[in-house]
Amino acid sequence: MGGYDVLLMKDVMDIVRGWDAAGVASAEAILVGVQHSSPRQPGARLAVNERGEMIGAVSMGCVESDLREHLLRLLRGEGGARMVHYGASFGPSLEVGLSCGGEIDVWLRRHDPGCKAWKEAGRLGPEEQAILLTRLGGDSEQVLVRPGEAPPAEDLAAALGALWIRGGTRRVTTAEGVWFAEHLAPPPRLLLVGASPISMALCELASRVGFRVWVVDPRRDFARADLFPEAAGVVHRWPQEGLPEAGLDERSYVAVLAHDAKLDVPALDTALRAKARYIGLLGSAGTQADRHRALREAGFGDEDIARIRGPIGLKAIGALEPTEIAVAILAELIMARRGKLPANNGTGA
Repeated sequence: MGGYDVLLMKDVMDIVRGWDAAGVASAEAILVGVQHSSPRQPGARLAVNERGEMIGAVSMGCVESDLREHLLRLLRGEGGARMVHYGASFGPSLEVGLSCGGEIDVWLRRHDPGCKAWKEAGRLGPEEQAILLTRLGGDSEQVLVRPGEAPPAEDLAAALGALWIRGGTRRVTTAEGVWFAEHLAPPPRLLLVGASPISMALCELASRVGFRVWVVDPRRDFARADLFPEAAGVVHRWPQEGLPEAGLDERSYVAVLAHDAKLDVPALDTALRAKARYIGLLGSAGTQADRHRALREAGFGDEDIARIRGPIGLKAIGALEPTEIAVAILAELIMARRGKLPANNGTGA
């Protein structure tokens, strides 16, 4: 699913499908708007079934109990789909609100297991993407739009065009009403070149925050699958062959951690040619300069080489041990994923 809250949405949808199979009715609350501070991003979900069982969250627990009651009333037929707004809650009072000082809009709707869009979303392949549209009004119909398909309203096209590129979610107002659009896409792909204690720790940590991780290293004794149990795959090929085999494209994140020119240089060359979204290189300033010289000899210019983040990882935390370095690298990857990574100045972040 989409990049905004991948694991939460997938977990909720999987549980709701189980309720559907058991014939248990349910309703959902979708976070569709955030002002100021919020612990969750738009697209987060809470689902409640007719037995009162819950899955998911739209906050850190501040409003879930209240939303559960709203959704149970909806399931009892007390009113239709509607918007609920929560503002800030201050002090030890019993009022329902967000202690973080933010404000959120939450759309409440009864789940329809027979909805065509819902069924199609559940059948999306592991590499497929689509946009799920939910009308914020009326009977809250849902429509699934695949790449190349026209949206249900002509004035949705421009907004969805931007969403296909940037991902995430968006509320769109059209002549026919307001829609909540969610980009459903595979989790981001992280390709680690070089098996090492750092890459083992990074594989585990990155998989927990929603990256799909592949390890590329021709050395079978180093890159054993049992050392990377969270990896989607371990590819025993040289980087120029292994990275494409692992799915390298312009949306990929590449961390070159081999600290060996025989692996580093072809990995960087291949990642640059594929225009990977993020490219990071482990090693000192001297190692960075050596790899840059090799890339220039291969025909890359300064603008290309400036795309390489190195030494990889956030320096401010002072990481020394392999797991600490993995945390520093993961922090930089998250910044890149969320569009918060500053321009590279040639010395890394």
